[in-house]
Amino acid sequence: MASGANQASTVISVLAGASLFEQGGPIMYALLLAAVIGLTYAIYCLLTLRRGAVMNRQLVEAAEADYAGGDFEPALAVCRREGGAFAEILAAVIATRELPREEAESVVEGAGRRAMHDLSRGTLALEVVSGASTLLGLLGTVLGMFNMMMSIRDVGIKDISVITGGIGEALITTIAGLSIAIPAYVAFVYFSRRVEDLVLLMEEYAIHLMVRIRREAAPPGNGPDTGGKTEAPAK
Repeated sequence: MASGANQASTVISVLAGASLFEQGGPIMYALLLAAVIGLTYAIYCLLTLRRGAVMNRQLVEAAEADYAGGDFEPALAVCRREGGAFAEILAAVIATRELPREEAESVVEGAGRRAMHDLSRGTLALEVVSGASTLLGLLGTVLGMFNMMMSIRDVGIKDISVITGGIGEALITTIAGLSIAIPAYVAFVYFSRRVEDLVLLMEEYAIHLMVRIRREAAPPGNGPDTGGKTEAPAK
């Protein structure tokens, strides 16, 4: 009983003698960096992927304006001034208004793909943080077990702290890695869906604008093929 109590006391003193961060070993510094990067990009996505930030009021008004007179310069000026993914898509619709519909749609689709690429920068970082944190936690587990085996080889198993130190390092890095990876993955899925919704909405505005421009430019009785749906996008 006395021996067991002494061993328990030794374990407690080992665990209390260093913080959890220190017990996790050098991998914890990499995990800390991953946590900072993940939090930074989560905040970045939260701020930049708001509908009002991507599709501000001036650009929406430009997309809904009446161009019966054929004067597109004010709309292009708004696109140049505001910039961003939505502005690029609207400018592509206006710039291709005299091209055949198939060519114009191809150009606008290309602008939509570039918009998705630009808006997905933050989500890509979150995906990398999620995967890297999991692997770093696994690496810490392996290193902890390896250190334990090396210590046992050198001093034997007389000192229980030799075992608890390695196991503690392995468990702490695993927990830390998963604690970072899981929120980062949830944020990645959430913001990726938000990017898809924004791009879909921008494409709806673009298609509606393209149909209106071509309908207003077509000779009477010779309206262009609207390709089906021409309803205005939902507000």
